[in-house]
Amino acid sequence: MSCQSEINSSTQQSFQSQTEEQAIAKWESQKYSMFIHFGAYSELGGIWNDERVEYGYSEQIRAHGNITKEEFREVASTFNPVNWNPDSVAVLAKNAGMKSIVITAKHHDGFSLYETEYSDFDIIDATPYKRNIIKKLAEATREQGLDFGVYFSLIDWDYEHALPISSHNSDSIPPQHHQFNLNQVEELMTEYGPISEIWFDMGKPTLEQSRELKEMVKKHQPNTLVSGRLWNDQGDFVVMGDNVSPDFRMGTLWQTPASMFDETWGYRSWQERGNPQEKAAEKLRKLVKVVSNGGNYLLNIGPRGDGSIVEFEKEVLLTIGEWLDKNGEAIYGTTTSPLFEQSWGTVTSKPGQQFLFLTDPPENGQITIEGLRSEPTRTYLLSEPSRSLTVNQNGEEYSIDISALPETDMVNVVLIEYDGELEYVPATTISLSADNNYQLTAENAIDYHSLSGEDYYTTEPTVVEREWFILNPEKEEFLLRLQYPSDITVKKLEATINGNPTEISLDDRIEPEPSGNFVKEVGTVYLLANDLNKIKLRLADQSNPHKDLNVEGLIIELQ
Repeated sequence: MSCQSEINSSTQQSFQSQTEEQAIAKWESQKYSMFIHFGAYSELGGIWNDERVEYGYSEQIRAHGNITKEEFREVASTFNPVNWNPDSVAVLAKNAGMKSIVITAKHHDGFSLYETEYSDFDIIDATPYKRNIIKKLAEATREQGLDFGVYFSLIDWDYEHALPISSHNSDSIPPQHHQFNLNQVEELMTEYGPISEIWFDMGKPTLEQSRELKEMVKKHQPNTLVSGRLWNDQGDFVVMGDNVSPDFRMGTLWQTPASMFDETWGYRSWQERGNPQEKAAEKLRKLVKVVSNGGNYLLNIGPRGDGSIVEFEKEVLLTIGEWLDKNGEAIYGTTTSPLFEQSWGTVTSKPGQQFLFLTDPPENGQITIEGLRSEPTRTYLLSEPSRSLTVNQNGEEYSIDISALPETDMVNVVLIEYDGELEYVPATTISLSADNNYQLTAENAIDYHSLSGEDYYTTEPTVVEREWFILNPEKEEFLLRLQYPSDITVKKLEATINGNPTEISLDDRIEPEPSGNFVKEVGTVYLLANDLNKIKLRLADQSNPHKDLNVEGLIIELQ
């Protein structure tokens, strides 16, 4: 009997009835999930031939320890994680406040934690354990009401037709290896019930190979989100570098993968772990930073070779979970705030609510918010709703007295509640120019980014959208006019003014002005007089949402 027939039917039906938009919204609202690096490498714990392998991640010990294929298969033959308890792992994730689990179904060493028809190097055929870890964890995860995802390495150090181990893990995928990957991915997509995300990693596939893998996933599970490490801009969400969160605003779905320790993801027996409370505070602040910028945080644990969870890591997760019990409203289902990053911390939003994370509270006990116009109906400490805070307003500057808040190694969250739409004045608001028009340029825009590239080493930040604000224009009707240099290669743009899109074609260029710029009069557009106006610019073709806008030198004029 296949695993597919054994999964809970209501879970399967619920997953299948989702639209693509609903699946994306659900994934984006999760914010915080568990990553698990577990495999035959866990048996070694970062040690080979009685010596520490100190270079590189311990889950890649086969490469860094110069272990042969035959030797590593012998390691797998002793891998017997009798203390692995999928129910306990799922309960831990839930108690930690995590909304899904993603586990390494197959890492670079080619060892699979599930039974695969296409190799004998798996948990059933190559170990004394002989139980399908992916199947049992998928069932336990869903039993706790969490989503389930899988990690799949595009490189394989065991498969005979793959390229051999290299120093950079970004090798091309030979045709036979690509078909092998397609076969194994199809197993994961058809035998383990609904998969919320598939987390591809490393390798350097061609564009066609990336497309074929994505099509394979979507054929069987249209609502499964594909990670950006499928490369060639084929992912549904961007994956940042390991333990990296961007210092710029993002404009696409994105995620930060995080390990407990920068040195490793897989279990390392000799790792210096330190104080779990300090580690929890460190990881919580990184969670807050990621979520405030609109991303999801995927925090990893590395079980021991016997399957047990490292007590230090469990304590860290449960400490964060205790904080989330009281403050999770500020994390789950939130969006980025126009107030975004402040000198004292960061902010997330929900309708009628602004959540202020005091990651760096000032010594004078007063925090200020510039540009906020909405009248607070109530301001209080989220973890203690009865603790109201005093707010003083001076024009468009708000001052909140936090001097009486309890000191904490974690993060205090202040909630501002208000009626109606948030009224604010962005610091980047544009004023009339000396020529009595509004000029929208790269210098006065807010840029939103993605990542684009062919593999781990070529992927770089791209600007995918620009945003401008105009406050209180004295009239409604304006002429939209563009100036741009001759080397702009973009053909069509989309300008959205207060939610109303206008497509702009740059194909019909006229002779340039003496300045060398081309000029195009687009036509009449309308602003909201005596109000805040939001103008966005992006590529008209959104088939690749990670592609660089690439309009340096463009000036948008509203006359």
